[in-house]
Amino acid sequence: MQINRKIILLGAGMALTLGGTVPAGAQSLVSPPADSTRVLTLQEAVELSYRQNPAMEAQRIAREAAVDRRKSAWGLRMPQLGVTAAYTYMSEDIKAFDLNGEKNAALEQIGQLPLPFPIPPEIIQAVKGLDLSLTLQQRQFAVVGATVAVPLYTGGKINAAVNAAKINIEKSDQEALRVQTDLFAEVVERYYGLSLARHVLRVREEVTAGMRKHLEDAEKLEANGMIASTEKLYAEMYLAQAEGEQTAAALQIGTVNRALGASLGQTADYLPVTALFVIDELKPLSYFQERVKRNSPILKQVELTRRLAAEGVRAARASFLPEIAAIGAVNTWDWQLTDLAPRWTVGAGIKLRIFDGLSSEYKHAAAKKEMRQAEVMQTKAENDLMALTEKLYNQLKSSAAEVHALGASVAFAESYLNAKQKAFSEGIAPSSDVVDARLNLAKAKVERLAAACTFDIALAQLLALAGETESMGSYMHQQDFQIITNEH
Repeated sequence: MQINRKIILLGAGMALTLGGTVPAGAQSLVSPPADSTRVLTLQEAVELSYRQNPAMEAQRIAREAAVDRRKSAWGLRMPQLGVTAAYTYMSEDIKAFDLNGEKNAALEQIGQLPLPFPIPPEIIQAVKGLDLSLTLQQRQFAVVGATVAVPLYTGGKINAAVNAAKINIEKSDQEALRVQTDLFAEVVERYYGLSLARHVLRVREEVTAGMRKHLEDAEKLEANGMIASTEKLYAEMYLAQAEGEQTAAALQIGTVNRALGASLGQTADYLPVTALFVIDELKPLSYFQERVKRNSPILKQVELTRRLAAEGVRAARASFLPEIAAIGAVNTWDWQLTDLAPRWTVGAGIKLRIFDGLSSEYKHAAAKKEMRQAEVMQTKAENDLMALTEKLYNQLKSSAAEVHALGASVAFAESYLNAKQKAFSEGIAPSSDVVDARLNLAKAKVERLAAACTFDIALAQLLALAGETESMGSYMHQQDFQIITNEH
């Protein structure tokens, strides 16, 4: 019967982990869910967090913004078209010449000359009315036109901006991947944390029930005069303590459940059904370190930061080079504009900074230092991740060994408790022995579950670090896969 139970537990754990159907007979693994309880496998929890966690949505929006910025950078290569409108009021008209003053002076002199015949007044008035000037531009005029400018050479500034925008998209992708892997590790930690909390509650319930049964036995033995009243009081004291610990364990479930709901993006009373587990056979440490170097989004982000700094150096260097552009303009409408003004113009211009207060030199020097800083941080990040990988790997090994060691402790504690209960019922062992034996059994059970939970969380963190979160399920198909539960 015990062997069949283990087979059912193993099959249930693997099926639930893959999001499959719970095999018949495996429902005894978990408490029957209430109407408001949502049964949840680990795979369902991870997929739900990917869809609904606000951090994932924020990264999707950030990537869209990065794509828009790249399109904006590409626009720097395109012709710049514009519409201009201007109204001008000058102090006076612009004239090519003005002989009206000379004309008036001549008419006065003619009137003083002794002519043989008088000049008719009509002729004099007609001459006075003549305008002997040529106006090139009236004092008021307005122009509406269009302009175009095409950058021909900017010293590499536009290329640097376009490349930087492309790198920022890659950084956004790696940041999204980092957020996803961090979210995976967070969900696994909170999912198995909730599973552990529920297991602990069951252990505390067992302790409370055992302490209550022990108190009943003590009351009977006291009534028969087999033990002193202090033995019964001792049992009462530890029953109260067990009830308090059971209440604390129930409250802990609510806290962890709310944390899991925050990761999943929705609130519910979750019942995790993917069992805690351990495995003994792991790939070598060198494998995980190599995968971290190849796949870690943190290292890729640091590398992209270095490349971005290199583009910053390129953009700063462009300040020392000339800028060349083709330009053109056309007047589409004008009012009182001289006919001598051209209707369209085309040309090319060049701009070269000679001196700008050494601003360009300092910007270039700062950009080179930022690139050097990125290179140093890249080395540090790789060293830190290698150390973290080794730490998690060693934690996996030690947790698996601790689970197996505590398994023996649980078996011994169960046997020891049975012996002390039998001795107490026969009146040859004090109540304190039974209480201590039961508490030691509960302690061993909780520590074994906690060690398994630590193993699963460390495995998730290691896989997240190596960029292999999708391979979590494959570890549950290994031959040495072992479900950890107090049911067996």
